[in-house]
Amino acid sequence: MKINILLPNNFVKYHTSYAFTYPIIKSFNLIKKEGININFLHSIKKKNFECDILIIESRFYNTIKEKSHFLNYLKKININKIIFADTNDSTGQIQNEILTLVNSYWKTQILKNKKEYTKSHYGGRLFTNFYNKKFNIKDNNEQFSEPINSKLLKKIKICWNAGLCDYGKYAYIKQKLFSIFKSKFFINNSNYSSYSFEKNINISCRIETNYDRETVKFQRDQIAKVLKRNNIETKKISRFKYLKEIKNSKFVISPFGWGEICPRDFEIFINGGILMKPNMDNIDTWPNWYISNKTYIPINWDLIDFEKKIETSLNNYEKLKRIAISAQKNYFFYTTHNSKKIFAERFLKLIKN
Repeated sequence: MKINILLPNNFVKYHTSYAFTYPIIKSFNLIKKEGININFLHSIKKKNFECDILIIESRFYNTIKEKSHFLNYLKKININKIIFADTNDSTGQIQNEILTLVNSYWKTQILKNKKEYTKSHYGGRLFTNFYNKKFNIKDNNEQFSEPINSKLLKKIKICWNAGLCDYGKYAYIKQKLFSIFKSKFFINNSNYSSYSFEKNINISCRIETNYDRETVKFQRDQIAKVLKRNNIETKKISRFKYLKEIKNSKFVISPFGWGEICPRDFEIFINGGILMKPNMDNIDTWPNWYISNKTYIPINWDLIDFEKKIETSLNNYEKLKRIAISAQKNYFFYTTHNSKKIFAERFLKLIKN
């Protein structure tokens, strides 16, 4: 079986695209053993559509200038299956015009209640819609998600999230080297070591709050205000200092950004901190890193419980260490040891369904 994946030529520069391809490259040989021939391609030449399955990555699609011509061409070509891989880092922003054409619409994370996609959400995300309705927060440039026809919801499927990428100490260097040398030698995140759970910093939360969308930045602003009242610094620091701080922190707070899942989540798991994060119960993803009070401590979206949870958590750190241990064990299960086989099985199941 021949699978062609359309990606930007410089896909390694973009974290979501790189994170999408990372486990494919890592498990490439196992997938190939099953008779699957995968090609990464970077243009819309006709020969690139000669395959059994075509996967179109969203950033590649967004770079196409004449989208209407491209969509019309997709209607005409004879391919067994066309899959759109939406690698945007939020559960929202379904691209309706392509959903109607493809056989499957993959997303790295989706809303558990798919019926939410039949509604229009302020800001294009469920959480931005929440802050608009609850606190009347408005964006200067208002956006609304386009409601999806309920008959098309079955096309929306979870593929895998960015957590399978590399978030180790030297991840950025390895990513840069891979972009230069294109060697699989740098696609290796299976050598993490378990860090000590003895920490000397209570809370870390180094976050960017300079977003041009008020509904996106609102949550971060409110978290920063609460932490400032508790004399906790939130200004960004160098990556070296940041990783050192996370390694030595008992609790690390990871708000939503443009999306719900954040690279910081995985850096916390690796370094043995306890993740505190706005509630993820309404989100479905694979692997599932977010099990309330087992792999992270959930915070209400309105943050009404935030300050109290900080106090309670700090007073019960010894009991709550189990959360860090459980989260790290779960993370290493999907990124080390048999992780190549686990992903290969996932990939094969997705393309066959």
